[in-house]
Amino acid sequence: MSNDVQEQEVGAEVVTSASASIEDGQESMRCKFENLCRDLNMDSQTEEEAFKMLIEVLQHYSLEGEIMHWFCCALFAACRQSTTPTVGGQDTVVMGNCVPLNNLLRSCQMSIYEFKKKIKLWCDMANLPQDFIQQIEELERKFSITFTLYKKYRVIFEQVFLCPPNEKKHPKYSVKCTYIKLDDICWRLFLCAKNQKPTTTLDLVTSYNLMMCCIDLIFANVLAEKRTDLINPKFEGLPSNWNAADFDETQARNHCILKYFCEMTDEAKAMKANVFSKIMQSFFQTNTIFGKKDTLLGLVANENFERNLKSLNISYEQYVLSVGEFDERILAAYPLDAGEHSNLNEQALRPPVTPLTRKQDLPAQPVMSEQKFEPVANATNNVKKLSANISRITGPTDFVKKAGEEEIAKMENLIAQKERAFLKAYPMRSEAENRFRLAKSLYFYLVDLILRAEIKNNPDILHKISNKFIVVLLACCTELVLEAYNTELKFPWILECFSINAFEFHKIIEIVVRHGSPDGWLTRSLVKHLNSIEETCLESLAWLSSSPAWDIIGNTPQPLPTCKEVNKDKAAGVQIFLRKVYLLGWLRISKMCAELNLSEKKPDKIWTIFEHSITHETNLMQDRHLDQIIMCAIYIYIRVTKMEEPKFIDIMRAYRNQPQAVNSVYREVFINTKKDGERVYRDIIHFYNYTYVPKMTEFCINYLKETADNVNLLLSPHPIERTVLPKKLIHNHSLFVTNMQKNEKQNSPDEIVYIINISPAKQLEDMNKVVRGTGKRMLRFGDDPGLAVVEPKRNMRDQQPQR
Repeated sequence: MSNDVQEQEVGAEVVTSASASIEDGQESMRCKFENLCRDLNMDSQTEEEAFKMLIEVLQHYSLEGEIMHWFCCALFAACRQSTTPTVGGQDTVVMGNCVPLNNLLRSCQMSIYEFKKKIKLWCDMANLPQDFIQQIEELERKFSITFTLYKKYRVIFEQVFLCPPNEKKHPKYSVKCTYIKLDDICWRLFLCAKNQKPTTTLDLVTSYNLMMCCIDLIFANVLAEKRTDLINPKFEGLPSNWNAADFDETQARNHCILKYFCEMTDEAKAMKANVFSKIMQSFFQTNTIFGKKDTLLGLVANENFERNLKSLNISYEQYVLSVGEFDERILAAYPLDAGEHSNLNEQALRPPVTPLTRKQDLPAQPVMSEQKFEPVANATNNVKKLSANISRITGPTDFVKKAGEEEIAKMENLIAQKERAFLKAYPMRSEAENRFRLAKSLYFYLVDLILRAEIKNNPDILHKISNKFIVVLLACCTELVLEAYNTELKFPWILECFSINAFEFHKIIEIVVRHGSPDGWLTRSLVKHLNSIEETCLESLAWLSSSPAWDIIGNTPQPLPTCKEVNKDKAAGVQIFLRKVYLLGWLRISKMCAELNLSEKKPDKIWTIFEHSITHETNLMQDRHLDQIIMCAIYIYIRVTKMEEPKFIDIMRAYRNQPQAVNSVYREVFINTKKDGERVYRDIIHFYNYTYVPKMTEFCINYLKETADNVNLLLSPHPIERTVLPKKLIHNHSLFVTNMQKNEKQNSPDEIVYIINISPAKQLEDMNKVVRGTGKRMLRFGDDPGLAVVEPKRNMRDQQPQR
């Protein structure tokens, strides 16, 4: 059989959804669409582009649900891809066509939650450019952070302030600032402040502190105005004489409530005295705020509160229109416990995804409870643990100094170089200095631990610290600090900032996790983050054509070593890299096959096809993604073995359920580079048909051919994960958690067993008493709590697998 015929047999059909005929209802749909555009005062160009996009999508897809929702998506996409000239000012254009998203949602009767779901589908169906998708993802991420803060804001505002009973009964116009308007002023003050330059919204911790500065200021203003009717008398942060006749403005101005809500009080107070003070002064200068400039009081005075609310709204609207962001005032439009907020809550308040690799390195859960993940508390906890353990270290330790003056000088010079690069690249100078100071402390702490461990195997290592090691470790420490604060500067930003590559960077991650986890400062979420970064490097960044990995591969005998050949205790260079790639590939193949119900020997055969593409057709990975090769391996197996299911679209659907899934992986696959240097990208089916199939068909057909000579062909062995060792659950107690084998039985009749979601709470209380107590436990007799006998301390064995 010719190669052309073979390739045709295993080729993939172009995947589209069932087409829908739109001729019958097109006229009425057009009329409905035009009425919507008239209601929005939409310009004709945007209207035409949006309708054209809608018609193109309808030729390939059936749009389920309310058609007005899809109108909203089409109009939003068309609006976002246009700009509007402005008159005067430094900016010559604004993003979009000045139609706010809130207006679109209102006219289309669509919730923000529905919009966030459907705009993602629309991006796929309309094949919108990747930069537009990235803009949407960034807008959604910022909105999720603001929603997270709004959840905290609502709880705190209601702790501090109180809605007067008479306002609830008579919510009419008042010459005094009402509770509702006080709420609006405070939230809008924060929204305007966080978008003011110099920016203070780079991370969640700083944004939370800024929000608390706004609440603190409004509280002082309410105290100064003697609006005791708006103050919650049960709030623990009230001044002792807050409702006394002689309580004056000076006392109100000097009172601070930050310590009641900010665990990192010093950092919050520093922001109040510096950054926040400058922002407020700029607001007074631009007439965004009216009141007493010197004391920052009078903001909610009878003569000022209305115009302050109006001015803050105008200022925020101008910002939203100029940058095209979501209007975050929409959060206040729903009750906190409404279904809309519940849906958003599921998206915003979820913990970081757990990568498939190296789960055994994750620290144990700090508490075994059903509490929801809370981003602000998580970020604060990360920063506190880092600061408490390592911020006292400001330079090389005495042990590291044994390397000699020349080595230390080289190290400090390199650190100074990277500090200058970081301060230049980081948008806000004062924050940059604080972040790098903590990163430097972490570096000196880790380099001491690492060198102490390595010197046992290499006694001369102190005098041979490479420049590359110094820079890569410093970059990893800086990335950890940025992630601890939940900054907007996400990986691989740090690689560009420090001028390093992903292939070198991934090598340091396992070392940092190994040495950082035992002391407790490297929290579970930070370890997850490092594991995710390592996977990102292994799946794509290390395979970029600019990566030094290709030089090493070029100097390695071909074909590349198989999994069996690199799965040895002692390996170096490309073998260590391939070992990690193989493990990641096998875990993802296994998960995808389980999702697709491909059982028995199928995953092992797909693995062998995948391994062959790495060892013999390595260039398939250049400038591409590991998951692209995995999806192609699954589908070519299906075609060669003449299975009817699953289709390629089913494989893509299964991929979207993976923790690392990104739609650009199957939407934009690198094909080739033209003579003029332009890079050509197409979807994964085009890549499969015209690049993957020609290279892999012969091997797959010969390998999977079930003939008398070939039926017993050995499968290539796949990687095996490391055994999960017992983990210490609490650092100051000898309590460990191990995975429970199936059908394992208890050996001790006196052990305490608690099965999550099954056992009653009392059994957990009994276990906790032993953990928190003096090493003894009380055995109860009957129902009498007083009848007890002291039993000696004994070992406990947890039956529940690590979660």
